[in-house]
Amino acid sequence: MVGSIVDYDPNVQTYRDEVNRILNELYLDFFTDRPWKFAQETQEVQVYKDVTIADGQIGVGANTVTAAAGTPFLSWMEGAIVEIKGAADVDNGEYEIIKSTGAVLYLDGFSASANTTGLSITVKQRFIDMPEDCSEVLAIGIRSPTSGTQAHFEYLSRARDEELSLLLSSTGLPTDWLIYDDVTMTQPVLQPTLEAVAGATWNVPGTYSVKYTFVHKNKESAPSPAAEVTTALGGFVLNVPTPTVQNTGTNSGIFKKFYLRTTTSKAFYQVSNSMIDETTLLINDLNVAADYLANARRLPENDGHYKRVRLYPRQDTDYLVEVRFVYRPDRLIEDTDVPEFPPDHHRYLVYRACQELFVKHDNLQHSELYRRKADAELVRIQNLYLSEGAGYWIKQGYRETTLKYQTATSLTHRG
Repeated sequence: MVGSIVDYDPNVQTYRDEVNRILNELYLDFFTDRPWKFAQETQEVQVYKDVTIADGQIGVGANTVTAAAGTPFLSWMEGAIVEIKGAADVDNGEYEIIKSTGAVLYLDGFSASANTTGLSITVKQRFIDMPEDCSEVLAIGIRSPTSGTQAHFEYLSRARDEELSLLLSSTGLPTDWLIYDDVTMTQPVLQPTLEAVAGATWNVPGTYSVKYTFVHKNKESAPSPAAEVTTALGGFVLNVPTPTVQNTGTNSGIFKKFYLRTTTSKAFYQVSNSMIDETTLLINDLNVAADYLANARRLPENDGHYKRVRLYPRQDTDYLVEVRFVYRPDRLIEDTDVPEFPPDHHRYLVYRACQELFVKHDNLQHSELYRRKADAELVRIQNLYLSEGAGYWIKQGYRETTLKYQTATSLTHRG
């Protein structure tokens, strides 16, 4: 529809790419600009109670804490806080966990000054990472139908938290939540190399592309630059050879995950054997499931940026917390992708895109025409999806006017 209005040549790929870029920028800006009803999503996020062991060990010069028995350290602990007690004063304190391997925790900024055993080790999930598509947190509470626990958490501003100096050590059923620092993952710098060699995994000649991301502390980064290969082989396998994959350091906890674009897709989809560890620099025989277009994970589009919250008091047991938030939709990449808002208003994107494109064509008259069309459509969307149906009215207190000295009341609506 945009093409028919602007009258461009659909066979010019650079122009098609420009139209797609403008459409996606307008789409994401519109979607996350306001808390539209259609832009809200509810997910359950697992939060964990503190885990304490009494047999921790540290070794001089090492950045690790080891459990003397068992494997009490779990994957969710990466990115959490660990408190060490019972060691030398220089070693006691809180540290961030960068890697957890069951019996060993690797800590950021820690180097033991002496060999010590019998330490008290407490792992605390002080900060809760929101889902990767979360753009703005709206509400948090517990409404699990199976746990029997019901709790509505009140929003607490960071300024108020600092003013009250609430104890970070307090635990119990949370009553409040506050926005904490956003966190952004560092992305890969090195571009990989993709090669096609004779084999039996693939049988459709053409152009294939690969990207990879870093996975660390249960979060995923923005992708690396893309690598591409074009092959005429009738049967082949796709390999990413060494040494073009970035080395992220021994026991850094930064793994690498791979995504592939095939001849039948425009988006990148996660490969079946997608993960390699920190120092591995190659991955062979990239493959996807037969139903990857329907069920495989697409390359994430949050650029490694995550919202974080903190609960007060910190959870005293494991809870499934219900989070309502404005989510960031997937970009429109495949030709069959559809905007994730009511189809009656898809023309809003068309009008707004035409407004932008006519400016590029120095046709300001047509740009102004479609600006008015887009503004009128936006008003209709606001009337339908920003106002609440059911609600209640609150009568405010009496006030006295300065004109007639008569009492009057005003009503406010809360949806």
